[in-house]
Amino acid sequence: MLRMAILGVGWAGTRHVEAIRELGCKVTVDCLVDHDAEFLKTKSEELGIQKTYTDMDRALADSDVDAVSICLPHALHCDTAVAAASAGKHVLCEKPIALAVEEATQMIRAADEAGVKLYVAENLPYTPMSQFLSEIVQTGNYIGEVVSASFSGGFRAQPAYAYPGRRAWLSAPELGGTGTWMLHGIHSMAQLRFILGEVETVYMREHHAGSFARSDVEGTMHGLLTMEGGFGVSVTQTCEIRLRGTLGGYVIHGDRGSIRAMQKGCEVFGEDVAERPLHLDYPELARSDYAMEMAAFADYIETGEPGPTSARGERRSLAVVQAGYESAQSGQPVYLKTRFGELSS
Repeated sequence: MLRMAILGVGWAGTRHVEAIRELGCKVTVDCLVDHDAEFLKTKSEELGIQKTYTDMDRALADSDVDAVSICLPHALHCDTAVAAASAGKHVLCEKPIALAVEEATQMIRAADEAGVKLYVAENLPYTPMSQFLSEIVQTGNYIGEVVSASFSGGFRAQPAYAYPGRRAWLSAPELGGTGTWMLHGIHSMAQLRFILGEVETVYMREHHAGSFARSDVEGTMHGLLTMEGGFGVSVTQTCEIRLRGTLGGYVIHGDRGSIRAMQKGCEVFGEDVAERPLHLDYPELARSDYAMEMAAFADYIETGEPGPTSARGERRSLAVVQAGYESAQSGQPVYLKTRFGELSS
């Protein structure tokens, strides 16, 4: 059993404990770590885990700890991962892997040099929707070869883009938080890459509706990705729009048909179906996406074969997001290989 220290026991840390318990094998929680002693005591009692630390260095020095799960503010990911790797601990890091590609590269290098594994807790590629659409794109079933696609994701923030309580930092740049393109778009880009393949060029623009209460973060990011497969993907990531019903999700057009995909199911239009669209539900999976990402982390340590959300893979997701911000600022497209070099190494 891989013995894990959970660093930060807010929403994400608690979800990691629940995922490990759902998995029921491969991984166990050794201890909880949080700087807030009173909160830590409450969570320890709530989760039934007695061993705790308020000092991360003590957890990293604990010989009973094989790996750490980093569930801390995003600005702390890089330094924490480097420290954990230097202490000989495997690292599972919440998304985004870091706030800049350069930081992600530093984390990857530290893990490689220490001989430990670094993996990213990004759940969307493990969902039934992602698994189903990836297979459709790879096999050409129903739609044939992909010609173009679009994605829309997000929500309408009311009354303002903000998070309550201990999660307030998520939307506060001065505390290491970010706007919706990084906070939610990193999820979307990980899923999009898993389904449609690697991104080559990023061209994005930023928008603020008159009703959007904040000027320090983006309201909507929209634009075009060109893929290494040669087709384009129109992207909208927003916290200004209420995407009701079938308005959010993917539309993927192929040379033999099209598919409109939402979180809970999809519609297929094309040569291989009747005149009316074919409604399909996604196959149910035995485990939740959170439990599957935990299993993938443990398998990576055991076999050396990375799963869908490897550190190098999620550095690519981060590169798309970072390039999106840079494109919106410059008004020009960003060619990822020119901007960041070879991201697979």
